[in-house]
Amino acid sequence: MDIETLVKDELSGSTAKSFVSLVSGYHRIQASAMFHEAALHVVDELRRIGVRDVEILQFPADGRKRFWTHEATLGWRVKSAELRLMEPKEKQLVTFADTPMSLHTFSQGTPKGGVTAELVDVGAGIFAKDYKGKRVKDKVVLATGNARSVHAEAVVKRGAAGVLTDTLTHEFPRVRETIDVPDAHSYQGIWPTSKNAKKIRFGFSLSKRQGQELRGYLARGKKVRLKTRVDARLFPGRYDIVTAAIKGSSKAEEEVFLIAHLCHPKPGANDNSSGSGLLMEIARTLTALISSGKMKRPARTIRFFWVPETTGTVALLSNHPDRWRRLVAGLNLDMVGEDQETCKSTLGIYVTPDSLPSYLGDLVLSVMERSSKELDPMTKIGLASTFRYARFPFSPGSDHAEFVDSTVRVPCVSFTQWPDKFYHTSMDTIDRVSEESLRRVGWVAVVSVLKLANANTSTALELSALVCSRGSTRLAEAAGKASEELYRKKDTVKPQDAAQELAKLALHHRNRLMHVTEREKEAVRSVMALGGGEELEGYVQAQVEALADAGKSALARLEETMAVITKDMRLELPRAPRQTKAEKESKRVVPRRRFKGTLGWTVLSDFLGEEGLKAYKKIEEADPDFTPKMYEIINFMDGKRTAHYIAAALSAEYGPTDHGHVMKFLRDLEQMKLVSI
Repeated sequence: MDIETLVKDELSGSTAKSFVSLVSGYHRIQASAMFHEAALHVVDELRRIGVRDVEILQFPADGRKRFWTHEATLGWRVKSAELRLMEPKEKQLVTFADTPMSLHTFSQGTPKGGVTAELVDVGAGIFAKDYKGKRVKDKVVLATGNARSVHAEAVVKRGAAGVLTDTLTHEFPRVRETIDVPDAHSYQGIWPTSKNAKKIRFGFSLSKRQGQELRGYLARGKKVRLKTRVDARLFPGRYDIVTAAIKGSSKAEEEVFLIAHLCHPKPGANDNSSGSGLLMEIARTLTALISSGKMKRPARTIRFFWVPETTGTVALLSNHPDRWRRLVAGLNLDMVGEDQETCKSTLGIYVTPDSLPSYLGDLVLSVMERSSKELDPMTKIGLASTFRYARFPFSPGSDHAEFVDSTVRVPCVSFTQWPDKFYHTSMDTIDRVSEESLRRVGWVAVVSVLKLANANTSTALELSALVCSRGSTRLAEAAGKASEELYRKKDTVKPQDAAQELAKLALHHRNRLMHVTEREKEAVRSVMALGGGEELEGYVQAQVEALADAGKSALARLEETMAVITKDMRLELPRAPRQTKAEKESKRVVPRRRFKGTLGWTVLSDFLGEEGLKAYKKIEEADPDFTPKMYEIINFMDGKRTAHYIAAALSAEYGPTDHGHVMKFLRDLEQMKLVSI
């Protein structure tokens, strides 16, 4: 029986969901005592299902330690918490026992008798202007900003007794708006450091309905008083990373891996009990197939990681370079269990960034395409499938980003369902997890990982042909997009601007076609990591040359299009379009990174402050893709490439990029002494 059928028969969506349900019963905040309990649960389950090589790695979480640029959190334990409205009427608003997500993570405890305080509305609560004319010392503030920033302004700087927030983060029109989930409590955290831990107090995340009720009282001139009891404390803790392995037979020193972040508040069913639970079912499936003799032990070792998201992975990579240097490639499972109709989600397969071209994305996509044949019913008019999936360019925000960083360079593809109507809220519950989603993603992950674990020269030959074929298609699509956009510009541009605008757009697409050609050639070459020999080298070179020819054809098509357009419009284009001051400057700037790993998520905000971050908020309004671009700006730095080259690469990967935005980010990194120019 072939591997795909064996996996289909063994892997169970129902069993996976039972693992998900058990994990979702833990309040799994990084470095907390509750996370440790969840980690022990995973270890016990792995041993119960027959996985022998299991351990927990631990790293300090004391609020001081840095793992590359990422600052460790503190440890945290919470036993109970309650928020009551005392005036203008008395009623219970929320308890930790009923809604764990309602308590801001890393809240400090109150005195035993609790805290009774008046409420003050401070708007967003993240800027100094929000507090002008308001006295908040020893009072509780109600804010719409993110909890960490509000605590810094209201509690640490101004002595507020505590914080209430009622904001739904990440709203999407017609998919996920406050009006859709008015009773949801959002995941909000304080994330203190050892420097400000003693000043931290408590915070609660209210639903929008509750927040509006309190604002209504204040708007009518009524005094609002609250009573809070919180039994919680901060302490120097540890990050727990659960790792397990199925040892390889002939190439055990090389490892392919699967990773899922175990953290997040209870229930966090899809984010990310779904990835963690499915990873357990994958481990059970592989162990069962091998122990039963139905499948041979794979050549390479298959490694599993359950981590505190991002910081746990960075702690592992920074402390154990010996471990990640053994890794061949990996898959990240983050939010993979969504009931797509209920959550309004689509499974995204997020490929490696253009700074690390790889065969891996095409391998996984080809397996995903075959999943319909294996898992969906056949009708008289063809396969019947309602499961949505799509290929997406690299996007950060989960653990795969740490592996593809240019100082680590391990190909890793992420499976992520997005958007999700209930993301980071108390409504992310087990009833919104789909057995069908778990089974499909599990099947694709297992088949892909086994392909990698057993890959040899023959596999590399197969993959090089696959990548060349799909790369040629992507080149043709890029050429088609260029023609489409140029003709659209021709029909919409003002006559007086036509020469400059068309020249600028043609230059963008010319650069993009050259970039895509080089990216696809590098992706083909990446198969050499799986095999060797003259036959493979010759075959890979032939595929590279085929892509080079396809690139030349695409460029010729672009020039033909421009010739037709300029003739029709009777235009003579400038030899080069006008350049902005930033574009000229970027040609003289060669940045070199001075740090390893991704940029810590608070590093830029802590350096600039909320006021300084306003410039980046404006940049993101103008360029919604600027966050992944920031990762790639860092990845493309090699001490040789100019900022102009980097901006052009970003434009090819994500869309037109303002050189001024790139220079702004580089200059800020230079001030932080993270980049030399």
